[in-house]
Amino acid sequence: MNLAKNRRLVKAIGILSIVLFLLVSSSFFFTYSVFNKQLKRQLVDTNMELLGQLDHKLKLALKNIDKSAIQLLSSDEIVRFYEHELNEQEARNNAFRISNQITNAIQSMDNVFSIDIYSYDKQRLVSGNILTEQDLSGEFQWISGFEQFDGFAEWLSTRKVMLNRSTYPIYRNVVTLVRTYPLIHSPGARKGAIALNLKEDALFSLIRSTAENDEGQTFVIDDEGVVVLHADKSKPGKDISEFPYIGRILESGEESGHFVAEVEQTASSVFYVRDDYTGWQIVRVVPEAQFTRQLTLFRNAVAVLAAVLFVVATVSAAAIGRWTFKPVNRFVQSMRSHLTASPKHGVRKYNDEFHYLESTVQDILEDREQLHKQVVESKPLIKWRLMSELLSDRRINPAVLQPYMDMLNVRLDGDRFVAMSIEFDNRGEIASPRDLKLYAYALCNVAEELMNAESRGIAAELDNGKCAVVMMFADGDDGERHFMRAVAVADLLKKFVQEYFGRTITIGIGDPAERPDDIHVSYRQAQEALRYKLVMGGNSIITREDISTDPSPQFYRLFAMIDGIIASVKLPDADKMRTQVRRWFDSIAENGVPAEMIMQLVVQCLMKTATAAAEIGVEAEGVFPEQYLVEMLNQYEQLEQLEQFTVGALDSFIERIKGKRSSRERNDVIDRAMLYIQDNYMRSDLSLNLLASEFHISVSHLSKLFKEQRECNFIDCLMEIRMNHAKERLAGTDDKIRDIAEQVGYSNVNSFVRIFKKMTGFTPTEYRERHGSQR
Repeated sequence: MNLAKNRRLVKAIGILSIVLFLLVSSSFFFTYSVFNKQLKRQLVDTNMELLGQLDHKLKLALKNIDKSAIQLLSSDEIVRFYEHELNEQEARNNAFRISNQITNAIQSMDNVFSIDIYSYDKQRLVSGNILTEQDLSGEFQWISGFEQFDGFAEWLSTRKVMLNRSTYPIYRNVVTLVRTYPLIHSPGARKGAIALNLKEDALFSLIRSTAENDEGQTFVIDDEGVVVLHADKSKPGKDISEFPYIGRILESGEESGHFVAEVEQTASSVFYVRDDYTGWQIVRVVPEAQFTRQLTLFRNAVAVLAAVLFVVATVSAAAIGRWTFKPVNRFVQSMRSHLTASPKHGVRKYNDEFHYLESTVQDILEDREQLHKQVVESKPLIKWRLMSELLSDRRINPAVLQPYMDMLNVRLDGDRFVAMSIEFDNRGEIASPRDLKLYAYALCNVAEELMNAESRGIAAELDNGKCAVVMMFADGDDGERHFMRAVAVADLLKKFVQEYFGRTITIGIGDPAERPDDIHVSYRQAQEALRYKLVMGGNSIITREDISTDPSPQFYRLFAMIDGIIASVKLPDADKMRTQVRRWFDSIAENGVPAEMIMQLVVQCLMKTATAAAEIGVEAEGVFPEQYLVEMLNQYEQLEQLEQFTVGALDSFIERIKGKRSSRERNDVIDRAMLYIQDNYMRSDLSLNLLASEFHISVSHLSKLFKEQRECNFIDCLMEIRMNHAKERLAGTDDKIRDIAEQVGYSNVNSFVRIFKKMTGFTPTEYRERHGSQR
């Protein structure tokens, strides 16, 4: 009998071991397949997000350099180089000032290696040199190529620039930005160009990976497959379009993507993102061995864990089989008696082992209830995840989103989709971030109730109290009618919040999208409309129709008003400055200028004011943070707040200029230099170099003293003195204009006439006719 019982026990333990093995194996394969797919998707998303951040970082640096080129082209000296006919002395002086500007620009921008300025009319560089055929076919080859270029700016791929012209020349890799002069012109009216040569290694440092044990490589190619930036400094400038994976990137025509290909005989994952500013492709190649390293570690860990669980389960079953077999048998018999049609009479008494098993089953049921409760509480997070996928510019995968949509009872089978972006006004007045979060949560619930009464939709809280709403329309009406229905729902929501929450909100609405893949476009338009809150104010509904679509003419007119504001700061005249700023912001409000353009105008005003103050010797440090100026301006929600900030910053400059002028000490060198100029202004060779030699002082220091003491440079002082003497001679004598020009130091009468008209507004003949009665 005992032998038969032992055999049944061994058989039961064997069956239990097989069942455990099947359970552990199936759990292993199921867990590995699910988490492997999810982990691989996360790795792909991480690499694509990394490329997106690198693209944004590189784009900001290149745009900043482009803005510097535009500012450099607008300087008086460069305009004089392109527009005016200068004599040899004037050309030398002008080239000297331009060289100083170029030097200052290169020192202020770490990425810039050199700057070349060329005039197509004069066929000369800024130095006055005429380029040889060797130069035009060498490092200045961009001149002939850009002359017929159909556009205003061009980014050239990496090329080599010679550092010395010795027997063994040294070259440096540069990326070149070429921008036209004038900035905007009709075909055939191009007069010249400026080329900023950027350090290739400095630009590559913006995209270089700093992660340890990163075996991947990141580089940049242009639209023809030529390497622009690369860690291997021998590769920039080379055409690698013949490589299959590069050709696949160039032919795809997509903004971003990912695929697996052979790269240098190694299976690798290739990620790429197209930069919409330069047209370049940022490519990242990661060997599959590195890419799947985490997947391999996860698979091995799960396999080891499964093996350990199986061994422990089998050993435990064999060790305590005698102790557990009988209670389990009694439990099965009891369950069978309850399920049979004729249960046995009487109540069976169970021992401690059965009660332990029963309590374990009870714990499992309680855990199930707890799990269900956690799923219900995590629905806001699931909704946020679903909304993030809908609003991202990645292609929507229904298979990935289906579990989230089933849990939230959301469908994407509509004909039209309209996205909204909502934020509370005056968020700084809300007591705490927790209160702001509660307001946003309640706002999303109200929005969903209003949408469900009209059609269908989903609303979710994003960051900093902002909410995103997507309305879905399943009927066959046109897009304009759907858009009107969305505006009506937004108006109801705005009134509800104002009545029951006691607060106001601003809603931006995008255009209707016809596919789920285009929802992110509608949401981006809604965000652009919401930023227009700076002009229209809070408690409003803003659509794409409210945004100005052709801001270029008004931008240049508003940009021109900055010069008058800067002139008032330099006087310094605080009252006049405030009046001009008030008029400036009134024009901004009347013309409906977009928020992005307002930020750009304010930044330009403050930067140009800082430059003008620096020329006087006043530093801008402490007035505003130059590196985070845009972030500071974005925190203002109303145009009046932005105006107050601008006036405050300009007031600080005025106070500093007043303090500088009141504490400035006179320098006897400048006094003696001015006497020397008064006595020798008629000399045609009078120059800053001659003065420096006469008073035994360096040219740079003498130039700095002129700017500090006279608030102008030497050439302006000299021209003013010469023009004053010329006006006396024109009004008091009958000398010929040519003779008067020579008497005041001008050997070229044309130069004298041009300078005289620019400073007085009259030609010498007109001035003599008006003031001849003084003789």
